[in-house]
Amino acid sequence: MTLGEKQRQFTLMVAKLIIHAYDIGYELTLGEGYDDDGTGHAKGSTHYVRLGQDLNIFKNGVWLQDGTGHAELHDFWDKIGGSPRIAKDLNHYSLEWNGVR
Repeated sequence: MTLGEKQRQFTLMVAKLIIHAYDIGYELTLGEGYDDDGTGHAKGSTHYVRLGQDLNIFKNGVWLQDGTGHAELHDFWDKIGGSPRIAKDLNHYSLEWNGVR
């Protein structure tokens, strides 16, 4: 699969994840997505190739900063073929590229 094909697949998967989050009672804002300046993320991060998206979860208007909700969203992300969760970066959703997730 080319990078472009994977980017388009990722965009559809993120859309499905967002709809799922709202269906189960959460609201989201987009955090870091594409990063073109090469700073702020690990070397080779999926954010640099448009295959990483950070999501902020809200419930009843309150930002859940303790990781609440991400387990449910990552369970769904796993079902639709997303990369495994990163324990220290739970708000990160990605597709693997060149061994980086």
